[in-house]
Amino acid sequence: MKWTTANLKHPNYTAKHELFVGTHTGSFKHLLPAAEKNPYAQSNLSDVTALDKESRVTALTYGNEAKTEILLGRAKNVAELHSLGVGGGVNTRRIDFTGAPIVGLARYNNNLIGGFGNGNIQILSLGAADEEEEAIVDPVLINTGDQMDHMRQCTIERQIVATGGKARQNNLKVYDLSADGKQIFSSKNLPNDYLQLEVPVWDSDIGFVDGPSVLATCSRHGYVRLYDTRKQRRPVTHFASEEHGMSFASLVAKGHYIYTGTTMGVLKAFDTRRMKTHVHTYKGFTGGISDLHLDDTGKYLSSASLDRYVRVHDADSTVLLYQCYVKSKATKVLINQVPLQQPESIENDDEVEPEEQVHKKNKNKKEVKATPLDTEYENMFEQMDTVGDSDDGTAEEQTTAPEQQTPATKKRKATKQSQKSKKKKQ
Repeated sequence: MKWTTANLKHPNYTAKHELFVGTHTGSFKHLLPAAEKNPYAQSNLSDVTALDKESRVTALTYGNEAKTEILLGRAKNVAELHSLGVGGGVNTRRIDFTGAPIVGLARYNNNLIGGFGNGNIQILSLGAADEEEEAIVDPVLINTGDQMDHMRQCTIERQIVATGGKARQNNLKVYDLSADGKQIFSSKNLPNDYLQLEVPVWDSDIGFVDGPSVLATCSRHGYVRLYDTRKQRRPVTHFASEEHGMSFASLVAKGHYIYTGTTMGVLKAFDTRRMKTHVHTYKGFTGGISDLHLDDTGKYLSSASLDRYVRVHDADSTVLLYQCYVKSKATKVLINQVPLQQPESIENDDEVEPEEQVHKKNKNKKEVKATPLDTEYENMFEQMDTVGDSDDGTAEEQTTAPEQQTPATKKRKATKQSQKSKKKKQ
């Protein structure tokens, strides 16, 4: 598909997806690409009137495996728990932390875990779900360094979280929340270069690769690294870009593939089995890519970009399937399968209406067949001689009743009878 800045939806994009988007202005939007009437309609899930300059959405993730709860973090010390109702309603709960900005959120055992830019992790115990205020308990603090760029939770073993930031003292670290936040892994930098200079480290984003043991990181310094915590502290394989300005800002991984977005609007896919070069490049971007997210199948790759667009690509064919303008710089995005009730209603509308239309068409066809033929058209055939007529006209008399015969037929019959009588006299 050609490059365009208009809203578009590929005709082959039939998956029932919904998108949740956080923006630079602080708005939290819901999009439904599966809608047939208007797939670009946007609804705000947060109060727009209460937003300010520090309301920028800096963290967005699901709070449970059922994906009925969304955790949203802002540049200020406020986190929001959005509980998605079955009928489309949203219940929002605000949690106040003691640090800012929030760079990552997680939920484990009724505890809210927040990662902050100053390098601290806070574990805050929440009250019951029906209580308006959280339990007044001092949060547990874990110091990971002096700067954190991202905190990510493992979706398979939710007690595992990973952090990463700028400089060697803030490199990739993994913590176990079930063991009071014990650090279970700390990455080690690559050996010095040929000039015996330290290789710069900046883990701008982190992703778990189908489990708690294998992790991938990307860097503003232009590298992508793959770690296996069971083998060694240094990366087992890595990619280092020699291009000027190749600065990776976002990452998501699944299976054998790592998807990375740059600050210059370039989206690339790497195969973990051969990391020397990328295997796919996705087009359509005019601004830096701020966030990436895959659906459960791994076939659809959603992205948020600073050009104010959210997009969905086919992860295998790299085709741009969906693009929507969200009016603000998109900072975070989530993609999910539409709940069961909504797709059923969409499919039922598509199935019932065609059947009624087909029934009406068949009924109209029957009415057309029941209409009489043209009388002039019938008379033309009546005037024709029947094949196999005898000289005495018995066949014609059998096929056509006397009262139904036309004047031309009666005249022709009288002529034949007169000729027959003359032959008998002779």
